[in-house]
Amino acid sequence: MRNPNTLSIVKVFAVVKLLVFLAVLPICVGAQSTQTEEAKKYVAKQKGLYIYQFLKNIEWPKELLTGDLVVGVYGDENVFQQLSSTCSGKFIGNHKIKVIRYISATEVTKECHLLYVSENKSSQLATIHKKNGANTIIIGNKTGLLSSGAIINFIIKANKLAFEINKTAADKLKLTFSQLLIKLAVNVI
Repeated sequence: MRNPNTLSIVKVFAVVKLLVFLAVLPICVGAQSTQTEEAKKYVAKQKGLYIYQFLKNIEWPKELLTGDLVVGVYGDENVFQQLSSTCSGKFIGNHKIKVIRYISATEVTKECHLLYVSENKSSQLATIHKKNGANTIIIGNKTGLLSSGAIINFIIKANKLAFEINKTAADKLKLTFSQLLIKLAVNVI
């Protein structure tokens, strides 16, 4: 039987390895409308892998996380498909991951624990935050969205997908980010 400390070290090493791999992997940069479908799926795969790691490295307050861990996607079918294949049915602790696709901002409910908002829907992020902000970690996808309610925001830095964290807002919600996520973020406010 393995030592439990050895298992946790192995798990941390695996997470570090995946996040470092994602951080150095170049992406196909360009306006979403000019990207090929293949490039969009490639970027969606990267985002899906990041989001799964976020789920594994964020601790929610017990009163906010009851039942299934609901992950929503608003505005990006490719990210929804990636998360559905990567995360659906898996568990974070005792919570089964349930991935939901939202067609409109009004569909997003307070039962959604983490919501990815695509770049083309980012103008509605502040409205979603106002309605669900205390219950939902919002992941934005456009520079400047940390000030509009996103707790995590994907950005392009040196032609690579990266992310930034609004730790101040996360602290207000009593969310705990692993030190690994904090270190890998290109910007923490």
